[in-house]
Amino acid sequence: MRSFYAGSHWFWVLSRIGFVLMFGISMVQILGDGPLRDPDVVLVNAFSMLGTVVLAVLAGFELARARKPIPLRMAGGVFLVLFGIGLAVVLGLGLVPMGGLRFLLALLITWFLLAGLRDLIVP
Repeated sequence: MRSFYAGSHWFWVLSRIGFVLMFGISMVQILGDGPLRDPDVVLVNAFSMLGTVVLAVLAGFELARARKPIPLRMAGGVFLVLFGIGLAVVLGLGLVPMGGLRFLLALLITWFLLAGLRDLIVP
C-alpha cells in the first residue's frame, strides 16, 4: 500500500488541494444562505471548516516537501475517512437518486477513503 501511495505522490497532493477547494466553495455557499440555526448543522459545518483548514495546512507542507506533524496528519486522515464514511451512509440509505450520481458518489467515497488512509499510514 505504501508503494502505491509513494508512486502517486503528486496525485494525492493535487487531490488534497482539490478537496480544500471543494470544501471551501461548499462552506461559502452554505454560509451565503444565511445564519445556521440548527445545532447539528452548525456542528457539522464547524467540523468541515476545521477539517478544511487542516487539509489546507497539510497541502502547504506537501508542496514544500516538509515533514508533516503527526497530530496534524492524523487529524486530516481521520477527517477524510469520517467524511467518506458519512457519504457512504448517505449512499447506503438511498438518499441519492438512481442513475449516474450513485456511481459518481461511490467514486468520491473511494477517493476520500484512500486519501484519508494515505494520511494515516504514510509518514
